[in-house]
Amino acid sequence: MYYKYSVLSETCNVINGAEEGAYQEIKNRLLGKRHHILSLYPDLVKSIKSVFKIKKINSRTLQIFFYDLASRLNMGLNINEAITSLKNASAEPVLTKALLSINEDLSCGLSLAEACSKTGCFPELSLNTIKVGEKTGSLEQVFECLSKYYSRQAEFSLSLKNALAYPFVIFCLLVGIMLYVSFKVIPHLEGLLPEGANAYFATRLLLFLSRVIRGFWTIFILLPVVLFFVQAKLKDSLKDKLSSFYYKVPLVGKILKDIVLSAFFSNLALLQKNGISLLESFTLLSQGTHIKFFNAKLSELNGLIQKGFSLWKALEMDVFFPEEVYSAIRKAEQIGKLDECLENISEEYSKKVTRELNVFLGLLQPLLLAFCAAFLLLIVLAFIIPVYGNLSNIAGGNIKF
Repeated sequence: MYYKYSVLSETCNVINGAEEGAYQEIKNRLLGKRHHILSLYPDLVKSIKSVFKIKKINSRTLQIFFYDLASRLNMGLNINEAITSLKNASAEPVLTKALLSINEDLSCGLSLAEACSKTGCFPELSLNTIKVGEKTGSLEQVFECLSKYYSRQAEFSLSLKNALAYPFVIFCLLVGIMLYVSFKVIPHLEGLLPEGANAYFATRLLLFLSRVIRGFWTIFILLPVVLFFVQAKLKDSLKDKLSSFYYKVPLVGKILKDIVLSAFFSNLALLQKNGISLLESFTLLSQGTHIKFFNAKLSELNGLIQKGFSLWKALEMDVFFPEEVYSAIRKAEQIGKLDECLENISEEYSKKVTRELNVFLGLLQPLLLAFCAAFLLLIVLAFIIPVYGNLSNIAGGNIKF
């Protein structure tokens, strides 16, 4: 969310500007500079534009980028030459722009991690891992690990999009049918209804829904926009309050939990493979995690490890982590293959999430189709029953519908 502000500095100069972030965060930042706030309000145009602007590099592009970097370093190029060659070969607009900035910053003497961080396009985990690779002189191995990591992420994202495509199309179709029927069909059919048609519940319900949609259609259009800005303003506080609740929701909560566990063990395996200690790993992971609920768990695990607990023992003390996880980690720590074990656990949870999503969508798709059928049946009952009832009365019959 972007906010426009006008402030009065200590030297009595009026400063105007715009910043992205939460309302309270920006307010505190301005007050911290000892400015007197004259006005601070949302910049709607800039905020809407920012929604459609691609800021981050996607997982597939990151996978190819890190693979190409590793290949060029293996060929004997230094990091500056590798970035220059990739800058000329990249066809991805966001990455091309980022590489131009990285190339300039590297020429000015900045480290690769600092140059990547300045672009704002790279995930926090990759920046921390690159930083470690520069310290240890193992950038080639780090890039190879990052390439494999983002390859798995890209495959998971693709399978998720493919799974959600059909329900999304059905939902859009349902909304389109409801709007068309409300504006084009029902107003014409309403005049054909016989007297006493309102005695039928289906008829009253359908007419009521149609009048609400036609009378308040502007509200229905503006509602998503309003909800977006409310969510942007309260995003941090809502995440903090609801993050622990998400995992308790039947079926959906289980999937969300497994997604978090898959990401957590995958990130931890990546850091362990590059020789980062558990204490430093948890510090890096907490810096890249913006969910307060899970951040608290990382802090608890970090505290236990600082006290001398092994990883499996620390996980055992938190019911959030399943028994089979810390049992496997216990054996891995004993034989010194923790990084391999963590990677296997991550892959297993990734496959598990895919299976769970298929089951969930297998239930969701018939429900959406049933809802479409129920809506069409409501239309039929609302108009056909009164008409046939009236015809029966005209014919002197006693048919009841």
